[in-house]
Amino acid sequence: MPIAKLQDEVNNLKLESKLDPKYFDTRNYTQSNYTPTPEESDTRSLIIRHFVLGDNNMQQPRVELNDLSVLTRMQIDQMSFNAYQPNNGQPATADILGAWRSNALRPIVRNKCMSIAAHATARLIFPKIFARNEEFDEEKDGAQVMEDLLEYAGDNSNYAYHSLQMTIAAMTDPVAISYTDYAKVYRTVKRPNESGKGWTKHIECDEDQSGFHNLPVPADQIYIENFFEPDIQKQGFLIWRRVISYSEAEMKYKALYPNFQYVSPGMQIIYNDANQSFYQIYDNNMRAYDVEELLYWNKALDLYSIVVNGVLLTEADQPNPRQDKLYPFAKFGYELINNRCFYYKSLAFKLQQDASIVNTLYPMIIDGTYLTIMPPMMNTGDEEIGSDVIVPGQTITLKSIDAKLQPILNTNTGNNLAAGLKTLETVEASVDDASASQINQGQQQPGQTTAYEISRQEQNASTELGLFVKMIGDYVMQFGKLRLGDILQYLTIADIDKIVGDKDLVYKSFLIPKSGGKESSRKLKFEPNLAENPTDEEELKMSFELLKAEKETDDKTTILKINPKLFRELKFNVAMSPDILNPRSEDLERAYGLEAFDQSIQGAQVGIPIDLEQVYKDFILGMNPISKKDPDKYIKKAQPGQPMPGMPPQPGQQPQPGQPNPQLGMGGGQPPQAPGGQAKPSPFMSQMNKLPQTM
Repeated sequence: MPIAKLQDEVNNLKLESKLDPKYFDTRNYTQSNYTPTPEESDTRSLIIRHFVLGDNNMQQPRVELNDLSVLTRMQIDQMSFNAYQPNNGQPATADILGAWRSNALRPIVRNKCMSIAAHATARLIFPKIFARNEEFDEEKDGAQVMEDLLEYAGDNSNYAYHSLQMTIAAMTDPVAISYTDYAKVYRTVKRPNESGKGWTKHIECDEDQSGFHNLPVPADQIYIENFFEPDIQKQGFLIWRRVISYSEAEMKYKALYPNFQYVSPGMQIIYNDANQSFYQIYDNNMRAYDVEELLYWNKALDLYSIVVNGVLLTEADQPNPRQDKLYPFAKFGYELINNRCFYYKSLAFKLQQDASIVNTLYPMIIDGTYLTIMPPMMNTGDEEIGSDVIVPGQTITLKSIDAKLQPILNTNTGNNLAAGLKTLETVEASVDDASASQINQGQQQPGQTTAYEISRQEQNASTELGLFVKMIGDYVMQFGKLRLGDILQYLTIADIDKIVGDKDLVYKSFLIPKSGGKESSRKLKFEPNLAENPTDEEELKMSFELLKAEKETDDKTTILKINPKLFRELKFNVAMSPDILNPRSEDLERAYGLEAFDQSIQGAQVGIPIDLEQVYKDFILGMNPISKKDPDKYIKKAQPGQPMPGMPPQPGQQPQPGQPNPQLGMGGGQPPQAPGGQAKPSPFMSQMNKLPQTM
């Protein structure tokens, strides 16, 4: 039960409590030892007032949500996504006559949501980091380092799976909200003594709970101040309410906050105005081993508070731990409802009207098919014919000549089924239009192999998902801004766990494996002793040291040393470029490579000094995942004095048999003749004559 409702429950009893001081004893309410300071009481009262306001936003019906509240809208959309049916679609036990009817449903909403989610997440969208000032090499290098750290943080927080979770949430919920932070969690473990007898307790960092966290937050857990403010960072306050196990809360808070001693699983702490005391009461909506956790942020007051079962754990004026003072949330949705609403129109919400028609017609068509194949029969005459005689091969003898058994349905049943199927096709086409199922137009058609045609196909596919991909891009920018703040705040500081006694500060190092077109792995090392303004000699010395260290690595790792103080002072921009939202596919890159190689051959034939071997390595062998690892082994070395295949012969040399001649074309032979017996110039030579002589 929310704190506000429990508070109202106790306040409604204060008149009776004044008349009967033992009233709470008769209701099995126990007085708590929790006695907050006046400042803590004020903070706690502020949180309760704001929780009441946020709960009103959650419960109030809205025209934007078809006269439903956020909670109801979310429940209905999720039931539609899961093709919910009462009693799992089975007929009621007592409904004998109607049990034959079909309750089948077409999972229209779920199929469309999963299809679009698969296409939208086919390529992982990642934020791009740019330097504020591209004129300075230091800032450009810093932007590359920050992008590498973003990749490192994404790999360690399972960013790919989190993106899939968020994409599906945007299609089924009024809003998809992501929480991100960085935490160090410690736990007490037992290790054997050196003597081998007994155990000793040690406090160690919990690697599973520590590090970067990406958590999808259900829409019914976030309470906001203003329903008509779409920017989550402009909300006056945010409250994240959820129910967690007592053991989890104990691991998170017991060692950090002394007030946790007043928290009991399944019990809420309520303040009673009548006798100015706090009481413990059972929360009927919570299990006996759970607790209610409230995380409260207020940007205007720079306030961050933790309340567990009504107990304020943090200090009364504890600030937001983030240095950038942002709320640690990013949000987006499938489609905008309007330009002033915090929530969105989910795909499940958008498809429900058409899906309802489909799932009304679908059982009717199935029932009609049943009736057409085995229609109900009408018995006339004085004979009684039971339904058990309608069995293939069954023989029955009738005594009365007037006895007849004929179907009740007319002969137009087939036409009725055809009309139903036609309507079903029309509605399903409407569903396709609403859910952008024409993404299949982006598939390659037979005979279309040029890079331009493939790029047009991919553009058609991305256009169908364009608006939703832009919504994802906006979310990725929000997420990237939050993650950038976490990196600057936590990864560029000394590792406290490794500092013992008077040792120098120890900073973290990060290894980013090959990915995204990188030719080698990258190792980032933060070293505070690097000179802020090194001389040319110092730079040269450091370059040789790095070169020596790189040669010692087996996988050709590129090593970068960064001054953490200077890195924290740099300013970065988070952006989404078109090639990130719509990156080139492998098919398109391969087509561009083939065209580049063909054009290179034609250039070599007209005398342009092109290294066809290197072009072949990069654009042909380099595009294949097998040959790109070691393209040199596929190239046969030319013999001394023999020109490279495809290269024009040098002056004074005769072309080798089968080699192209720039004056004769690809096939050799005589040059083409113009009218009058004159040799017709090659079209490539005609173009070359128009080029500047400096080329």
